[in-house]
Amino acid sequence: MNNDTQTPAAPPKLLIVDDLMDIRRLLRAWAEMEGYSPIEASNGNQAVEIALRDKPEVIIMDIMMPGKDGLTAIKEIRQVDPTTGIVVLTAYGTEQRAVQAMRVGADDYMHKPFDATELRVKLASVLEKQKLRIENLRLQERLNGILEHFMPKSIIEQLVNAPDLPRLGGDRQVISILFADVRGFSIYAEQTEPEALVMTVNRYLGTATDAILAHGGTIDKYLGDGLLAIFNSPVKYADHALRAAQAACEIQRSIEALNAGPDGQGLQFGIGVHSGEAVVGNIGTPELMNFTAVGESVNLAKQIEEVTGAGKITISRASADQVGADRLVMRWMPPMTVKGRKEPVEVFELIDVR
Repeated sequence: MNNDTQTPAAPPKLLIVDDLMDIRRLLRAWAEMEGYSPIEASNGNQAVEIALRDKPEVIIMDIMMPGKDGLTAIKEIRQVDPTTGIVVLTAYGTEQRAVQAMRVGADDYMHKPFDATELRVKLASVLEKQKLRIENLRLQERLNGILEHFMPKSIIEQLVNAPDLPRLGGDRQVISILFADVRGFSIYAEQTEPEALVMTVNRYLGTATDAILAHGGTIDKYLGDGLLAIFNSPVKYADHALRAAQAACEIQRSIEALNAGPDGQGLQFGIGVHSGEAVVGNIGTPELMNFTAVGESVNLAKQIEEVTGAGKITISRASADQVGADRLVMRWMPPMTVKGRKEPVEVFELIDVR
């Protein structure tokens, strides 16, 4: 007995939309002979309801109907279903209507009374377009799903929607920068098997990442047992310094909760926050780029993080001033001497955000 026989494919559904019963009956009889599974709608409201419910592969849409006309129905269907094929029927002398239908989402048009051979060819062509759209949509969703594991959604959207391919270079802009690094990690790594070490790193970085994304930040990169996040690019926020401060505080709270549970290893982050100008864009080579922020402000944020103790947050005067002292619970710290800077940098220990 042969078990390799395949179930025959179901005939494609064809939605026939026309307010005239005689035309619907004629098209139904023709569609059945051509191997389609026809369904009918007598007006625009029914057309939208049935199209979204039954998801036909192809629609034959009359334009001139009482109530909701074909153009409006096409617009509403296309807002939800970008793949279904649509052929419009129009009377001679109303080509302008057909052009309008093409602009709002129809694939082709025919005049009444229709020619059966022409209709057969056009429906076959539109059905092929529908299959290609579905495949393109599937590939796009798969690509996005892959990219989301390697870069923030905001950057993916920027790349996909850009009219041109990405190029090297960037723009100077004011951003808030957050560096976070696990303290005591080297000692922990010496005492831990590599597989368990990777799981721990992912757990702690994942906790920090969730806090950053919740406040609109972008993960620039992971740095071993630490990370760099930026706020105000590519998504713009007038309160980007506040968001960075809130994310920093939430990271520490979340890490405390993690350490209180069975998966915690007692590790803690030291976090530095600073706001200033940086060049944000694509750095690298034409073949391999990295969306990142570079500049003196980024370096300063890293230096601030490096002098911060475990479980602590250090915020610069620049970030604190942007947020407003009334929003921050801070403790004074001695000005920080930074290599390459003549003047010490004013910093504070950030305790909480009001």
